[in-house]
Amino acid sequence: MFRIFTTSRTALALGVFCLIISLTGCGDVEKVNQVPPEELLAINAVLKQWREGYELEDVETYINAFWEEGFLYVSDLGTDGDKTDDLMFDDIRDERASAIRVFSQFQDIEIELSVPPEIELNNEGNRAEVRNHYRIQGFVADGESLEGGYTGWFAEGDNLFIFEKREGEWRISEWHDEAFNNEEIRIANNL
Repeated sequence: MFRIFTTSRTALALGVFCLIISLTGCGDVEKVNQVPPEELLAINAVLKQWREGYELEDVETYINAFWEEGFLYVSDLGTDGDKTDDLMFDDIRDERASAIRVFSQFQDIEIELSVPPEIELNNEGNRAEVRNHYRIQGFVADGESLEGGYTGWFAEGDNLFIFEKREGEWRISEWHDEAFNNEEIRIANNL
């Protein structure tokens, strides 16, 4: 009986020892491709500038969220599989003109962005793919209406922004607007 007790104590001690050894190897592990906090803050600040510039109808604030050189905007206009109706600007002046048109026609523009955005930083730390979901709505001025008698519009979809860091500053170089069609909006909103 003494021998069994000793063996049990030895087994118990060995089990506790193995448990301690295995736990010392555990702990917090850094996430792979985690975006450093200072880069996350800088990218979020540009997204805020982009959103607020558009909502406040401030062309300069809005346009300054983008890099002029290498700028690209592409929207699928809610038709994922049909490239024939895609809208594309590769000149920042076209984006400026588009914003001015929207701002002159609509008031009370509101944009809702998913938070936090999904950010993938490249190994060099100077380029990031930033994804978020958006909802946007705008209204015409009092006493006016759109075709069909509507007084406003609503759109929803996913953004893919390509951010570049140049001379220590992050800005958007490419914007890919993956708009939802009417059916996708109804599904997304349980309508």
